Amino acid sequence: MSVDARSSDVVTPAALFDAYQHRLGVQLARIVRTSRENLEDACSFAWLQLLRCSPDPETVYAWLITVAIHEAIRLDRRSRRLSPLHADRAEMVASSGPDPVALSERIVEVGERFERARLTGRERRLLGLQAAGYSYREISRATGDTVRTVERQLWRARRKLRTVLAS
Repeated sequence: MSVDARSSDVVTPAALFDAYQHRLGVQLARIVRTSRENLEDACSFAWLQLLRCSPDPETVYAWLITVAIHEAIRLDRRSRRLSPLHADRAEMVASSGPDPVALSERIVEVGERFERARLTGRERRLLGLQAAGYSYREISRATGDTVRTVERQLWRARRKLRTVLAS
């Protein structure tokens, strides 16, 4: 079913929803690989934005899919950043986890490499945020730096670490 936006009749959001709901979900699932919950939330967000923004009726489906794609990607990044290390709680209880002595030795080793690389506090912070899964844009918002500054600082920090690892 398609909605003719060029007709003289006013197209209601309910008619758009009936016409595009299924198609939007299927198309979004083909484009973005994420959980079903994230896809559903992204579609819901797109429909809410449709009600709020009232885009051009001639391009409403393209607008909906674009908004849904952006939201699905944002939700996927967030879920990856917030996901626990062990997906199943029972698995976490059953496993004793990594050897605490080996883990602490590894942490000391990484700390020593950071010291040898002579990373600044700012570079360490930015590397930590990137390791936690934040994008350059999210890091720039959190630190108050421009995206370009974040890129440059991370590039310098990685270059310093590479020279330490190569020696």
